[in-house]
Amino acid sequence: MNMDFGKLRYHIATRKKVKEGQIGEIVSTKSLRLTLIDMNDEDTLSAQGLSELRKKRIVRLTEEAQKQGMLLSYEDLNALLLSSVSTLKRDVSLLEKHGCVVHLKGRRKVLRGQKVAEGEKVR
Repeated sequence: MNMDFGKLRYHIATRKKVKEGQIGEIVSTKSLRLTLIDMNDEDTLSAQGLSELRKKRIVRLTEEAQKQGMLLSYEDLNALLLSSVSTLKRDVSLLEKHGCVVHLKGRRKVLRGQKVAEGEKVR
């Protein structure tokens, strides 16, 4: 069996901050190794359905990115999972209501008693 089954390399570019509506130049890139498809995904799909599989993948992808020192955005998840941003936001909200912490870039959360912009590097 191939040890790389379901894994992919995902590249995130950090851009220079510019005025709203403009696109800044790329100042750095980071390559992440993410598991898009896990060996147990088929079981989750057949037993719990597509919505639960998508939530499982959201958690897995965001945790893997965080462990590599980066945060994914809703747009990253949209590209990876081919789901609308509104569906992803709804799923993340449901996950958080059930006690799951999902770290995403571009969101503000209270972490350990202080507000942190989640676009910052995670340690």
